[in-house]
Amino acid sequence: MFEKIFGKNDFGIFMMAMALAAIIAATSYRTGMFFYNASNFAFGVGAVYVVIGLSVIVKNIGLFRSVGYMRYRREFRRTGDADYSAKPVSYAEYNMEKDKNRRSVKKYFIVGLPFLVISYLLALGHPGL
Repeated sequence: MFEKIFGKNDFGIFMMAMALAAIIAATSYRTGMFFYNASNFAFGVGAVYVVIGLSVIVKNIGLFRSVGYMRYRREFRRTGDADYSAKPVSYAEYNMEKDKNRRSVKKYFIVGLPFLVISYLLALGHPGL
């Protein structure tokens, strides 16, 4: 059902977040400390979503586009025409093509930030803090 609503890619991210949260919660489990354990689980889920959201922002901004363009030109010259009559696209056209494939980061932060806030609030309920 989750896969139908959010898509295959997001279902994989959700499962990865749950698996990481379960590993964090299992390795730091303390008996009788519900808020501590729940805080660790919520932090694991929130951290995965926020890190993925930040990486999508870096991809959308194009921090490494110049490196990608150099790689594209090198590959074009290696596999292009022998007489060099065809020319690779310009850097501006390359960026316009990349901008068509932008992904929205809103869904990652809508899920991740509440989990981090919940984790913080649960940690406040822990008597050891």
